[in-house]
Amino acid sequence: MRHFSPKQWTVALSIMTSLLVSLACATLTADPQVDSQESQASNEFIVPADVVFGPGAFNFSDTKAGLANLSSYKATLTLIFDGSETAQPQQWSKTYVMLAMKEPAAQQLTIEKIGADSEIVLIAEVDGAAYERRGKNTCTATVIEEGNSRIEQLEPAGFLNSVIGAEEAGNETLNDVATNHYIFDERAFGQSDLAQSTGEMWVASDGGYIVKYLLTTKGDEVYFGEGIEGTLTWVYELTDINQSFPINPPDDCPAGMVNAPLLGDASDVLNMPGLLTYDTSTSLADSVLFYQKEIPNMGWEPVSEPTITDTTAFLDFTQGNQTMAIIIAAGNHGTTINIVLGKAQE
Repeated sequence: MRHFSPKQWTVALSIMTSLLVSLACATLTADPQVDSQESQASNEFIVPADVVFGPGAFNFSDTKAGLANLSSYKATLTLIFDGSETAQPQQWSKTYVMLAMKEPAAQQLTIEKIGADSEIVLIAEVDGAAYERRGKNTCTATVIEEGNSRIEQLEPAGFLNSVIGAEEAGNETLNDVATNHYIFDERAFGQSDLAQSTGEMWVASDGGYIVKYLLTTKGDEVYFGEGIEGTLTWVYELTDINQSFPINPPDDCPAGMVNAPLLGDASDVLNMPGLLTYDTSTSLADSVLFYQKEIPNMGWEPVSEPTITDTTAFLDFTQGNQTMAIIIAAGNHGTTINIVLGKAQE
């Protein structure tokens, strides 16, 4: 046993983190929920001195490399297990499908688990709102906290193993992308004594992102955990690269974030899926005039003439399958604006 030098430690950290993440994804007894599966690594690793990596010259440590530079893509990752647990047959598959669009920023992820605990989970992030639906449960919507995108933590490419020492296998065009082809085995993960693997990956010649990744790993309880043995197959592919496609939450999800202008002196602003509310010193009459002018300029059509009294006003608009109701209430200390976004009933 020996301590790693700083350079060797960096390689070991990458490999160990990748291995822990992949094992977490592959855990056969895991709950099929979509909660992030994080593995904590200590600040120092002690590993056997005779660890052997792949014989090739190609290393690929960041499996999400290059994706941020694409305007859009569809990423599909399927995990397939065929084996046994405590001598009982076990087969399952889990498929992640990510749709990502840069402008306007939107992402959608579906996760389908087929096996003893089958389930379909949908997560979407569109226009500042995060949507989630598990199985047949009701779709929910919440505000995305800045810098805390849950769906980005579940990027399918991030679950792939880093590769150390892959060998060149030529050049090919896949999904209309020129790629460099590489092959590798369990040595690429420093797993010579853990499992038997065969793998291939195709990396975009221009852009450096993974276009396709195939990995088959055969192992026993040393690799998968107590009482588990079998074969785990990974199939990852990137398609629809830089193509335009819509990303919209399912129709049964709540309305999204309210995109409407605010009066200049707005205070106590609360913006959440389906509701925007704030206070203003602007009079009720002037507030009505403001929204009668601004909302139609955004493509909304009035449903009827506004209903106005001395203390309240109600404005109703529609756009496509969405409705917008603006309720303005005058009080002793100013005016309160409530803008409610909904979906038109069929």
